Amino acid sequence: MSSQRYVVRVEADVYTARHAAERLARTEGFARIAAQEVALITSELAWNIVRHAGRGTISFTLVIDPEHGPGLEIHAHDPAPPIADLALAQRDGHTAGGPIPHELMLRRRGIGSGLGAVARLGDRLLQRPDGAGKCLSVTRFLARPQR
Repeated sequence: MSSQRYVVRVEADVYTARHAAERLARTEGFARIAAQEVALITSELAWNIVRHAGRGTISFTLVIDPEHGPGLEIHAHDPAPPIADLALAQRDGHTAGGPIPHELMLRRRGIGSGLGAVARLGDRLLQRPDGAGKCLSVTRFLARPQR
C-alpha cells in the first residue's frame, strides 16, 4: 500500500486525519481500542501542527518490522524547526523549553501532555529533519512489543 497523506492547516483537518487513522488501523486488524489509540496519536500530532506550525501533513504507512511484525507508521511533517529537547517535551506539563507556567495552562487549550501521550501510546517515536522543518514518526505495532 502506498502511504495516505492528509493536509493539516485547521482544526477540521485534525478530525479528518484522526478518523482516517482509526479506519485504516481497523482495516489492518487493530482491535477497536488499539485503533482508537492510533487515532489519538494522530490527533495529537495533527493538533500540534495546527498549534505550533500552522500547516503540515499527516501520512500513514504500513510497515513490517523484522522484529515486531506488522505496524502502522504515522508521520507528522511540518515546516517548524525540530523540537530542541524531544525528551523534555514528552514530560507531562512541559514543552521543549521547560515547564508550562500554571497561568498559561488554561489559555493554551492543553496541559502539555500530548507528546507524552503519543510516546506512551506508540511503540516508537522518532524525530528527523525534513527540509527546513521536521518529521515526527510514530510506529504502533499490531502486537505491542514487551517494554
